[in-house]
Amino acid sequence: MKSKLLVSAVIVASLFSVVEAEIYLWPLHGSRMLSSSFGEFRDGHYHAGIDLRNFGRVGLPCLAVCDGSVPRIRISPTGYGKALYLRLDDGRTAVYAHLHGFNRALDSLAYYRRLESGTSWCDINLPGESFRISVGETLCYTGASGTTAPHLHFEMRDRKGRPFNPLQELYSVPDERTPVISGLEVVPLSSGSLVNGNPLPVISLFRASGSRFYVLDDTLQMDGRFGFGASIWDEQVFGSYKMAPLSIELFIDGELLYSVRNSNFSYSQAREILLEYDLFGKGAAGRYILLFRIPGSTRSDREGTGVIHSDEGLIDGLFLREGVHKGEIVARDASGNESHAFFHFALHSFPEISTARKLVAASEVVVASYDPDGGDIVGKLYESLDGGENWMGIAMEPSGRYWRGDVSSVKDAVYKYIVRDDEGAVVPWYFATPLHLQAGGKVFCECIPEVEGERFVIRIITDCILVSVPRIARTGVGSTDSCRVYRLGPREYTAICDFHAVTDGVNVFRVAGWDHRGFPLVNYSAFRIFKLTSGKTVRFNVSDSLHVDIRALEMWGRALCLVREVPAPGEPPPGLISVSQPFLLDIPVDHLAKSLRMACDPGEKVGLFKWKENKGWKCIGVPAMEGGTVEIDRSGIYAFFRDGLPPNIRHVAVERQLFGSGFFKPNIYYVPVVEEGSGIDPYSAVVFINGSKAVCEWDAFRKRLDIPIPVSTPAGPVSLRVELCDRAGNSSVGEFNFVLE
Repeated sequence: MKSKLLVSAVIVASLFSVVEAEIYLWPLHGSRMLSSSFGEFRDGHYHAGIDLRNFGRVGLPCLAVCDGSVPRIRISPTGYGKALYLRLDDGRTAVYAHLHGFNRALDSLAYYRRLESGTSWCDINLPGESFRISVGETLCYTGASGTTAPHLHFEMRDRKGRPFNPLQELYSVPDERTPVISGLEVVPLSSGSLVNGNPLPVISLFRASGSRFYVLDDTLQMDGRFGFGASIWDEQVFGSYKMAPLSIELFIDGELLYSVRNSNFSYSQAREILLEYDLFGKGAAGRYILLFRIPGSTRSDREGTGVIHSDEGLIDGLFLREGVHKGEIVARDASGNESHAFFHFALHSFPEISTARKLVAASEVVVASYDPDGGDIVGKLYESLDGGENWMGIAMEPSGRYWRGDVSSVKDAVYKYIVRDDEGAVVPWYFATPLHLQAGGKVFCECIPEVEGERFVIRIITDCILVSVPRIARTGVGSTDSCRVYRLGPREYTAICDFHAVTDGVNVFRVAGWDHRGFPLVNYSAFRIFKLTSGKTVRFNVSDSLHVDIRALEMWGRALCLVREVPAPGEPPPGLISVSQPFLLDIPVDHLAKSLRMACDPGEKVGLFKWKENKGWKCIGVPAMEGGTVEIDRSGIYAFFRDGLPPNIRHVAVERQLFGSGFFKPNIYYVPVVEEGSGIDPYSAVVFINGSKAVCEWDAFRKRLDIPIPVSTPAGPVSLRVELCDRAGNSSVGEFNFVLE
């Protein structure tokens, strides 16, 4: 019993010693539970602070972490919502965001300043030290303004206004969970580079071995120049929020090749997060941070190149000789918990098949292969009599430099020759009798285009096995540009065209070949492709009478953009009238230092809408209301719709809230609004109480207009008038009578 008490005393003492060593107060009473960490991935920017959990509660007091003054308060319908800035006496700044409100003095200041200015939104700069604050004093109250769920966004900024990680030096949180390392991405970085025979990025999943170690069972086969990525997240409590770790390190053969540390950044670097992640699915498991330096990245807390290659003449990256190498990824959180993931890869040339053919004069197959590295080759031959549905092994015998095997006499049989070298690399090859093209049938294929930075990629899926890799070329007068074609499976191929091999506008590609029956494959596909560089403008039509201009303001390097007409993924809400056919924009998000600007004149009350899965068509801008331009920074399906319906103002409702500074009445009055078209313009909302203008706040996440009323307002019957517009300019007015308590 005495030993248990002694252990407990040591634990309590150690916790108190950690807290006492901190120079700042924790901004909330109670437990130190997080829902987000510093530097996390956000859609288009880094997370600049930490999110403190308050388990759905609104109105928790937020404490001053140090003596200081309040230089700024801001109330906005988007972004941080209600936010307070506390300048500490040591020159740093603490930011509290997504608040319900401020302390009584600041609530009063913000309310009457908004009444004077005639707007419900404000950004107030307070002179000097007019609002001095002592450590531990209540500054504000937690809320959900500008966000979906209640929490406190808390961030620390240095003397130059740059956010930094408060968990690295200032605070500690209880955490015994190690980071999770879920998957490995291998990214080919040069023409001709292959991983497991694939010229595109390859994802492999780690197997957990205990709580701290992860293993990739298979050895990767690689040839060329590469970088790695990994899907990694941290959990403070099992099954809780998935957050970014503090640091990630990549080791190759024991040598540190690249390191990431989420320490600090400036707001001018916020969009660089687009350079650092590849997205293969939803959530943390489908998000891979790249563990190599991308041109355009300026973060000082990233070190190394992260690039490996097998070309002794290159100076960029780490040169590795042929053979098997070991990789290790180490991830650590702010509490010192760390995880390790191990993988192996063989860097070498892939085996090559020099001969694979069915003899015309005999029921015999001849094959030959070799290893450019000089190693041993093992080959296996298979025959299919039903177009590749079933395969039978064929015995082979050596014949000089070749291997020969007896096969059936069926003329339209197809063969599969698989070779494996001594490093474990496998190369499959499909072939058939080289018959003349037969009449009476043809091969069908689907061509699926996409852009990968500077490369244009066409995925080709055929309905039958071809006797060889198809020929793919861009057609046109004097055009001899062709694509590099790789076989990914029996009926699947990938064609890759470099930046110089395409032109602005419509590019027509011809796919040609024949299958094992001798039926021809001839397919022509047209794609609208544009080359984007900083300052360049491209134009295309989205309907017979509507054209748009897209301008690339600033880019990291150069890239391609793909425009395609596509079927409508879903019906628009009632009241929206189609102005254009839906079109897909495949844009180089990770090359955009600034958002693209789309300039167009589709007419009054016409908005640009983007299709969002599970949410339908959502307006992202109305050109006539925004100077004729709309920002574009995401790939997706777009369409223009005319919004002819005004918002539907419903009724007055009341919600009891027994928290806050006490400046406002405990009852919050609000008006629900239904607007399924272009969305509410939050800056247009105006309310009048008994004929006098009052303050209101549009809550976009809860689709309602909040009307905070000071406690000094007399109780009794009141009349309320609400005026607001949607983003297309359609206006609505609602008038109500109710009793103010």
